[in-house]
Amino acid sequence: MQDFGYDRHIYSVLEVNKTSYENCIDTGFIKNITRGGGRDVFQLTKAKTYYFLSGGGFCWQGMKVAIHVTEAEVAAPVPLIKSGSSASDSCGIKLNHTLVVLILVLMWTIFFK
Repeated sequence: MQDFGYDRHIYSVLEVNKTSYENCIDTGFIKNITRGGGRDVFQLTKAKTYYFLSGGGFCWQGMKVAIHVTEAEVAAPVPLIKSGSSASDSCGIKLNHTLVVLILVLMWTIFFK
């Protein structure tokens, strides 16, 4: 899941393909994520690279992000658990959340000084 926060009267969040992402093309987008009050949530449900940009020329100023989602690796069989220990479940998709947060923080600081 990715959370986008922005002023929806100025910016937009568009899911685009790789070519549109690389060339900041905001027409013919896959999906317009811009809804609600500028606090939109987008589910990253498939293992693929998602490309997002802001339309209206803001992409050329760096307001774009690519998020690579991979399938979770299959863990080796869990050995017998000793009493007092616990095991944790793995999720179906993993995402480098730290990288995404860093990118969004950098975008926020650049455009909202």
